[in-house]
Amino acid sequence: MSITDGRGTRVVVVCTANVIRSPFIAELLQSRLKASQAGCLEITSAGVSARPDGKAHRRVREMARAYGVDLESHRTTQLSEATLVQRTVVLCAQREHRRAVLQMRPDLLSSVFTVREFARLMEIAHASDAPPLDWVSAVSAAAQARGHDRFVADEDDNIIDPIGRPDSTWRQFEQHAVQAVSSILASTQHLSAGVAQPAGGERNSAQLMVTRREYRQTLRAVRGA
Repeated sequence: MSITDGRGTRVVVVCTANVIRSPFIAELLQSRLKASQAGCLEITSAGVSARPDGKAHRRVREMARAYGVDLESHRTTQLSEATLVQRTVVLCAQREHRRAVLQMRPDLLSSVFTVREFARLMEIAHASDAPPLDWVSAVSAAAQARGHDRFVADEDDNIIDPIGRPDSTWRQFEQHAVQAVSSILASTQHLSAGVAQPAGGERNSAQLMVTRREYRQTLRAVRGA
């Protein structure tokens, strides 16, 4: 099954208000996947209690710019059953969001995760004797990995909501979000996307460039070219 057959190629990142966590994670993932996955994955975001058509929080817009991601045009979207179409993969900021999604669509049980849980499960699937070769198979393998000996359900799978919190909480949010995205990218860089992969297994820097430091280094290299 190829990623280009249209099945399981839609990802929705979910948080509470769709103003900080979900837009940042979704856009960071999308911006890093575009070069290698050729736009085959549609990544959007929504909030279980979002007020429609609001802007991303000022502070997360500034944070996103440090990674070369533009959230200025983001407008908040309320999560609904219409958003959760068949074969949608849902990545939630917290476990309570996962519960809310499954109340709407219990049939999506095998494709709803917290973001950090998904990152850990994808690592297990990628390290298996028969790692998945495409995105759909990878999601299936991640769901099956919940029963793996290496996987332990972790309360720390939640990504904290930093709104109204001190700078240390914002730094924790950023660290956990970026680490999860980086891990997901590392586990999915080899997946088939219907396009040629770099020769010799070379990693695509546009895909895997995640941290602020990596972005600044790449930016300086481009400007100096």
